[in-house]
Amino acid sequence: MSPPRIRKATATDAETEAPSVGASVRSFILHNAPLMGLIVLVIVSTVMSPQFLTEQNVFNIFRQWTMVGLIAIGLTFIIMAGGIDLSGGSILALATVAGALLAPKIGIGLTIAAVLLIGWTCGYINGAFITWGRVPPFVATLGMLTIARGLALVLGDGRTISIDLPPSFRFWFGTGYIGPVPAPVVLTAAVFVVAGFVLRMTRYGRMVALVGDNTIAAYRCGVEVDRVQRSVYALHGLLAGLAGLLFLGRLGVGEPTAGMLYELSAIAAVVIGGTPFTGGTGGIGLTVIGLLVIGVTYNILNLLSVSPYAQDIARGVIIIIAVMFSIRRLRGSR
Repeated sequence: MSPPRIRKATATDAETEAPSVGASVRSFILHNAPLMGLIVLVIVSTVMSPQFLTEQNVFNIFRQWTMVGLIAIGLTFIIMAGGIDLSGGSILALATVAGALLAPKIGIGLTIAAVLLIGWTCGYINGAFITWGRVPPFVATLGMLTIARGLALVLGDGRTISIDLPPSFRFWFGTGYIGPVPAPVVLTAAVFVVAGFVLRMTRYGRMVALVGDNTIAAYRCGVEVDRVQRSVYALHGLLAGLAGLLFLGRLGVGEPTAGMLYELSAIAAVVIGGTPFTGGTGGIGLTVIGLLVIGVTYNILNLLSVSPYAQDIARGVIIIIAVMFSIRRLRGSR
């Protein structure tokens, strides 16, 4: 028996392997674009400003974006379920005014419960209009944006309401520190961890993803689609109310104009992180990355004394690029 012949590698073999390696690299970059973008952004920011990586500045970034972060958590659930919500900033404003008015009358404990209930109710009403009234999510939540902001202005008589708050409330929701970490950052991080666990590890999280991916399949699997949709909007309202408590604790005022454009920043964080508007996929970890991208961008622009108007331009460019990568990533996965 003659020994088997060993075929020598040719240039043609190398040419057939090269595209596969290149395709793998492109696929890796495409699917990890938000994280890689954040890493590059941190490196560039460190080079451009020596104050960027200081402990005080890093925790300042986290503190500034806690309120938007809470709204972004709720939006992650909603967008994964195939919806959208524009009312988060207005619910936050209503929560601050309600908290400032109620605290002197019913005490801080009942005020916290009442503010969270107000936020939950606003979100549930959104979900009710969408599921029972069959109103498109964009229209329903745009209406709540106007209603909640109007209620805040009416209750506050169009003015800022100052209030003396208990030290314990100011500690956890405003100015306290646990070691070097601001207490509101710890509180927000805990909410992120719980939300991430629920969305990734529980049956409810799987139902949210299924509803966003394929409503008909969700019905056939026995999922109560309308109830799941109402629940994600109610959760978003609850978290917007919690963000209002953070605003109240930090500034010590009820402000009817608080939270302007917070909902847009939160939507940007979710999309930049990689959760597509088509629903069905995404995660809280991705939202954290998107939130950090926006926070670092704004922070370095502030450190470089760039005009706020230019910062808005930068945010718009980032959103467009993020959506472009999101669409390409979705097409690639399909």
